Amino acid sequence: MNAKLEIEIADQNIVVSAFRTPGGTAELFERIAQEARSHVPDVTTKKGRDQIGSLALKISKSKTFIEKCGKELVAEQKAQIKLIDDDRIATVKKFDELRNEILAPRDAWEQAEKDRVAKHENAILVIKEHLQELSTLDSSCIANRIEHLENFDVDYTFEEYEEQAKLAKFETLEILRKALADREKLEAEQAELERLRQAEQARLQREHEERIAREAAEKATREAEEKARFEAERVQREKVESEQREARLKAEKEAAELRAAQAAENERKRIEAEQFAKAEAERKAAEAREADVAHKKQICSEALKGLTDLGVNVDQGKAILNAINKGLVPHVSIKF
Repeated sequence: MNAKLEIEIADQNIVVSAFRTPGGTAELFERIAQEARSHVPDVTTKKGRDQIGSLALKISKSKTFIEKCGKELVAEQKAQIKLIDDDRIATVKKFDELRNEILAPRDAWEQAEKDRVAKHENAILVIKEHLQELSTLDSSCIANRIEHLENFDVDYTFEEYEEQAKLAKFETLEILRKALADREKLEAEQAELERLRQAEQARLQREHEERIAREAAEKATREAEEKARFEAERVQREKVESEQREARLKAEKEAAELRAAQAAENERKRIEAEQFAKAEAERKAAEAREADVAHKKQICSEALKGLTDLGVNVDQGKAILNAINKGLVPHVSIKF
């Protein structure tokens, strides 16, 4: 084999030119592939096999070199793109900052106006919040809310919201005062009902205690009679339950031991079956390989004999058969 074959590429200019030419890399590959396939070493000799390894190594080195050149080209392209993209991002950021700088005075005034309006509206909401959960409050809580709201000043500091705030305070106080009157009336009625309820409860309690004392005496008698019977039944029941529990535990233990033994036997049989099937498959595969090798060897021997009978020497005959077997002789093949 010629050691100067163009299979191993070492010139970066050739690779760069191929990448930059449409179809260039495909043409470069085809040239290398054609050069590699044009040499047919004798695989039956060590020298021939070494030549095959050397040829494959040159192909791998060419692949690595081409890939390295391609990556370097891509890295250069990416670096240029990054410079442009970084500049674009920085420019857009500066335009955004300039826009925000120009808008800042107007935004500050609008935010201050929103804060001023929100302050007055929140103050009015605070006034109206005195009515929240009003139905759940007692008279003292409602009175505290009235006092608090009466002391809440509504003056010129509310600016254009002063009249609205005064109206909210007036209406809220009216509702609170009516709610206070209603709640005080309801609480007075509830107090009277509670007094009557407690009196009735005291009467019922006395009757209940008298009944309890009477029933306690009767219950003590019954319990004394039933206690002896319950104790005898308990002892008998515990004895039966103990016997049943021991019998159940014994049966469960025996069943578990039986299942474990059966599982172990099943696993042993499964392993033996798998080992037998594997050994049988390996034996049949080995027989098939040996038969195929013997068959091909027989065919090749017969073919070689036919060639030597025609006057071809043994080495030439082997070379011819090797070329036919590799498909290097058009329209000719060996039928195994």
